[in-house]
Amino acid sequence: MVPAGELRQRVTVQMKAETSDGHDGVTEAWSLVRARIAAKVKPLQGRELERAKQIDPRVSHEVTLRYWRNYRDDLDGGRGRLLYHDRSDRTFEIVSPPVDVDERHEQVVVFCRESA
Repeated sequence: MVPAGELRQRVTVQMKAETSDGHDGVTEAWSLVRARIAAKVKPLQGRELERAKQIDPRVSHEVTLRYWRNYRDDLDGGRGRLLYHDRSDRTFEIVSPPVDVDERHEQVVVFCRESA
């Protein structure tokens, strides 16, 4: 388990919502799921990066968050993203399903890639 002191960064969880535009098309928008929650954003290097790339070749970062009840729906890979509130806001696309570490309902890990 990651100690609370290591969850120093803040991220906002967003989910992609598609709505009809009324002309047989859809409009994509990002809806807020959780705002400015504590996280540990870690760029992957070396063996960790190679291991993560076996899951998905686009992975560049590992993000650890505190557990919450509906985390699987909120962190859906392919539809979810994280805004990392650093010196400037950075966007991370979630590329793998979230993992409840040791199934202890204490922390969740997601693998992401930084998007432009």
